[in-house]
Amino acid sequence: MLFVVVGGVLVLARNWSDKTVLIAAIFFLIQLVEWVFYIANLINPEFQLLDLNIGAMYGEVAEYTKSGNYKDFFIGNITLGQKASLLWAVGAGRFFQTAGLFLLGFFLGRKQIFVVDKNNLSLWIKILIISAILFAPLYSLKELIMQGSDVVQQTVGTVFDMWQKLAFTLVLVSSFVILYENEKFRNMVSSFRFYGRMSLTNYVSQSILGAIVYFPIGLHLAPYCGYTVSLLIGFGMLILQIRFCKWWLSKYRQGPLEYIWHKLTWIDKSK
Repeated sequence: MLFVVVGGVLVLARNWSDKTVLIAAIFFLIQLVEWVFYIANLINPEFQLLDLNIGAMYGEVAEYTKSGNYKDFFIGNITLGQKASLLWAVGAGRFFQTAGLFLLGFFLGRKQIFVVDKNNLSLWIKILIISAILFAPLYSLKELIMQGSDVVQQTVGTVFDMWQKLAFTLVLVSSFVILYENEKFRNMVSSFRFYGRMSLTNYVSQSILGAIVYFPIGLHLAPYCGYTVSLLIGFGMLILQIRFCKWWLSKYRQGPLEYIWHKLTWIDKSK
């Protein structure tokens, strides 16, 4: 739901110049709203963030989840669950974060940064070095800030948490791109191409499979699965999804949800 709402920024930005898209991405990633709230608290120590009552809503979500009633679980998740999730995203600064990341991805795609090329490889090596250097101080600053008041944690704490995660994400992405130049590594991860082509279907089906495995409406294994077992279950689901993707794409051009999304996108066209 968050991605659908924030995805509107890409519609607005579709005809912008590369420079404008990059500036807009940086603007959103600065997290200006969080900084404004932080400064307001510095000026007036009595300033408090608006209570969105998220805790109470998630309490209700927990109750109907624990009940194991499928009808309550389904209706609750598409009503109260969605409301709680969106309001949490507001409080966690995720709207601006997501808009910035969408635009950054749009910019990288336009510049064809992921195309195999010597110049691009050199750029990714620089990104790896810079992001690796930045991650440690950003993480340390985030941990230090999180020792402050609730307002500080929810404002600049949110900002630095996102920045250190972005730095670490760039470490992972750049490492993957650089390793992808190696033929052995490329062959080893080639199956993920099928998974990526059906990313929407996989994203949604992951949640469905997870609910069936862990929640009371299904097998209710959550109380009995530690980190190691859950990790193994995750790998098992991933393997099953990849095999399903390969089979499906051998028969159809798109995944089932990708097909529906495409039809809705071009609902007024003949495509």
